[in-house]
Amino acid sequence: MTSSPAPSLPAARIRARLRLGAAVVLSGMAAGLIGIAMAILLEGFEWLFYGVSEGTLPQRVQAAAPWRRVLAPAVGGLLAGALWWWERATGGVVGVEAAVGDVSAHASRRMGLLRPFGDGVLQVLTVGAGNSVGREGAPRLMAGAVAAGLASRLGLEAKTTRILVAAAAGAGLAAMYNAPLGGAAFAVEITMLSGMRRRGVWLALPVSLLATVVSWLHSDGRPTFTVSIDDPAPATLVGATLVLPVAALLGAGARSLWARLRDHRLPDTWALPLGIGAAGLLTGSASLWLPVLPGNGRDALEAALLSPTSAAALLALVGVVVLKPLLTGLTLGAGATGGLLAPSFALGGSAGAAIAVAANLAGWQVSIPALALVGGGAVLSITQRAPVFGTVFVWELARGPLWVLALMAVVSAACWWLTSSLGRGGRVRPLLRGGPASS
Repeated sequence: MTSSPAPSLPAARIRARLRLGAAVVLSGMAAGLIGIAMAILLEGFEWLFYGVSEGTLPQRVQAAAPWRRVLAPAVGGLLAGALWWWERATGGVVGVEAAVGDVSAHASRRMGLLRPFGDGVLQVLTVGAGNSVGREGAPRLMAGAVAAGLASRLGLEAKTTRILVAAAAGAGLAAMYNAPLGGAAFAVEITMLSGMRRRGVWLALPVSLLATVVSWLHSDGRPTFTVSIDDPAPATLVGATLVLPVAALLGAGARSLWARLRDHRLPDTWALPLGIGAAGLLTGSASLWLPVLPGNGRDALEAALLSPTSAAALLALVGVVVLKPLLTGLTLGAGATGGLLAPSFALGGSAGAAIAVAANLAGWQVSIPALALVGGGAVLSITQRAPVFGTVFVWELARGPLWVLALMAVVSAACWWLTSSLGRGGRVRPLLRGGPASS
């Protein structure tokens, strides 16, 4: 007696899977193209505000006239603030968090494209002018909006739509920094809600990987930072134990400061452009001493990774540790929209490098880039309450040896446990936003 053949999947289920597959591919490709577009746009704004056509942002800042260094962030903040004032007065933007949190998926259908893309351009303008806030909110918001539109057109169910929007937001981050695992971890650990994550992993990974591959058309697949890290030395491992309490303190302090200033930000009135412009004026003035202070913090981490062993370098690193979180907090408190990932890893990376430089000046043989990565990952893990994301994302920026990844994981987990144990009574939500209209 022969057994009957297994029944095939119903036609409706096959069509649903095909629609989901198309949404994943198109969302990933769109996120990659958005990452490329935002990178090019950022370079254009830097040239516009500083008048220097080539080089990193610190190099443009140093080459610009002193008056331009001071006024560029102020003018950019004033312009962006005025446009945000109009945007928020006319309905604002539906962000990724709202779309993912709405079980009916009505919020994702209201996202549209025009307002998210306009808000993303304003965020990049603010960073390109030199204001101290993250740039990663723009590709997250824009990629999430594209995914929401695709899900609506393809008729995906509400829960799948929400997962896809979160996955695309992480993919936008992955494309901007050439960090596919970090982008997927961001989508799953931070953006998705409980009940989504098990299924969400299988959507976030391919979307982030595809977005990253597309972004190679611009980045050629190079990591964000190129550094050389030697084999582990005992002094480096001991130095990591010194980074741990410092990173925990800085991460918890920055998180609390940014949350307080953001929650008590200036109202959406004429004070908005004036406030962001004033914060930009302070940032521009500080850049006369430290050219790495303007911008989101990417260049500050690069300077930390490549820091020489000298007293002047140590002073500069300490200056970033003190001033970067304050300037970022003032920019957020003024009402700017933007991310906090780069300011977080800039703060931690500078602190880790400062400890390494001090140790080398004292006669230890400590790896400066290794401790910079350890500090950057730990502080990011704390500010975002996401130790997996913080560790993997910062490691991917430089693609260091695996022993550095292991060391980062241990320190980040310890910092996360320490700050969670000490702050169970006063937790605040992950610092994903710099204002009400962000992703």
